[in-house]
Amino acid sequence: MNRAIFPAIVFSLLVVLSSSAYAVAPAPGQLNAGAAATSSSGSTVTVGWSGTGINTLNPFTTYSALGRWIGSNIYLPLVYYDAANQTVTPALASSWHVNLSNHTAIFYLNPNAVWSDGTPVTSQDVVYSYQLAAQNYSVLEQYVGSVSGVTAITPHSVMFTMTSVLWTTWAAYVAIVPYHIWKYVDASTYPAYNSTGSQYFVGDGPYLLNSYVVNQYTEIQKNPKEFLAGHMAAVDKVIFEFFSSESSAITSLQSGSIQGLTGILPSDISQFQNSSKYVITTSPGLEYFYLSINVNPQGNGNPTLRNLTVRQAMAHAINLTYIAKTAFHGYATVLNSVLTPTNQYYDRNLSSYSYNVSLANEMLNQSGFPMTSSGYRVNASNTSQHLTYAVLVPSGDTLEIDAANMIAQNLSAVGIQLTVTAETTGSMVATIWPHYTQDMDLWDWFDYTQNSPYRLLGMFLPNQIAAGNSDSGFSNSTYQQIWNELANATSLSQVSNLSDQLQQILHQQLPYIPLFIPSAITVYSSQISNLTAYPGGQFGGYDYLTFTQMHYSTSNPGGSNSTEYYIIGGVVALIVVAAAAVLITRRRRSQ
Repeated sequence: MNRAIFPAIVFSLLVVLSSSAYAVAPAPGQLNAGAAATSSSGSTVTVGWSGTGINTLNPFTTYSALGRWIGSNIYLPLVYYDAANQTVTPALASSWHVNLSNHTAIFYLNPNAVWSDGTPVTSQDVVYSYQLAAQNYSVLEQYVGSVSGVTAITPHSVMFTMTSVLWTTWAAYVAIVPYHIWKYVDASTYPAYNSTGSQYFVGDGPYLLNSYVVNQYTEIQKNPKEFLAGHMAAVDKVIFEFFSSESSAITSLQSGSIQGLTGILPSDISQFQNSSKYVITTSPGLEYFYLSINVNPQGNGNPTLRNLTVRQAMAHAINLTYIAKTAFHGYATVLNSVLTPTNQYYDRNLSSYSYNVSLANEMLNQSGFPMTSSGYRVNASNTSQHLTYAVLVPSGDTLEIDAANMIAQNLSAVGIQLTVTAETTGSMVATIWPHYTQDMDLWDWFDYTQNSPYRLLGMFLPNQIAAGNSDSGFSNSTYQQIWNELANATSLSQVSNLSDQLQQILHQQLPYIPLFIPSAITVYSSQISNLTAYPGGQFGGYDYLTFTQMHYSTSNPGGSNSTEYYIIGGVVALIVVAAAAVLITRRRRSQ
């Protein structure tokens, strides 16, 4: 496979390697060892979701965090990250050898790996899946940019050639799909299941897709052919029910029709605190809110937003600290970069634009955007161009709508009129791509690759405009050049330095104004046990271990109040609990 198939884009998590060669061969049964694998016959847990809905279950084209989360349960990658997101462990590959001196990595597939229809998993499936991941329609394209070739050595061994020391994201986050099923479909449009026929779905994860109704629910069922010892799911069936609003999801949780929900509003915690029926946890959030500004030169938004001074003045006019305290009731942290503070490569030298209305007004006055008698500004060189904008916001997210309205109030103080338009995420997608007809959108990403800078920094590459990932339409030749250097980085220090440079460009150019990271508040039934409060919340769409570890008892728990309230404070990388240092990592949206 030549390098033209894999463009020079890296999205690979970094594992600290002590030498130029790295060999791992743990026993497959050690994965998730110690977690009981028993369940009550017919046990079913229903999880509510009120964020961005599923656009597809195709792992190469889904932009949805929920779609990716479900995908992590039904398709295996070569390796998994452990619960702490620090060490890679066996998945399809039972062992591997990475040799940095000759830029190769060989993965040896588990000989017991089998698809749900009984067909063995082979190296052909791996090669085919990486070819799909490299296509320009694939949301995983940036993950595989450092891979220059994939070769099947034997039916159960695959060799990769690569240009960078960074290899674990493409090994841990690229789903392997069945070639013998997918070769008959158009992978760019295939929804990853058949609506009719006996082969509704073929997978190899701990769960299999059982049914899917767009914008209603997705049901997964325990895979009876699961081949990883100790990895068999404890719950027989999981249903992901989609809600158009948080309030309707909360009503369903209170009625008992769903058993878990992440994304509870801070104002709603009190409804569950004094009942033994629920467990409440507060974890560091992985969802970060941002204000995306349409700077695409070929876009059809208000052209005044392409003026850097206008964007910088807007940043100075927004009182982020007040909004975090008011709209989020203090359950949010102000963000300074497009990476989250728990990311290993977060540039801690960056700071938010100071809240300074006087400075913002002065900048606009001096740059040719005078205030009119109507109280709003115009472009002096083209008076038909007013500084009046519309911001798209997901209609199902109360916090984002509240934040957008407060931002609109802030901007009115500097003569910028902002109209908040709440739409379904599907409608937002249609407005933005491919013609960029929006002015701005207030949306979110989930950051679940905390040991890598590449996933979120890669959203600002020109090729992500066509791929439907970039909602700003940002394109910068210097940024691209530095990214290309990053694609061939050979040391940790080089990765860190180049990542800082990319963040600084974005901080100065402002295609995004980073806003907040809300805490992840989760409420779930006390009949559920053996759940860990991962960053992003237990039902926040991040960790594949959730349902392989979880237990659900249909009997009523005893005791006067079994509610536990965990506060895993702030958005920090290291948290000391009971004098033990616990490294906390995180998860993400897709759009």
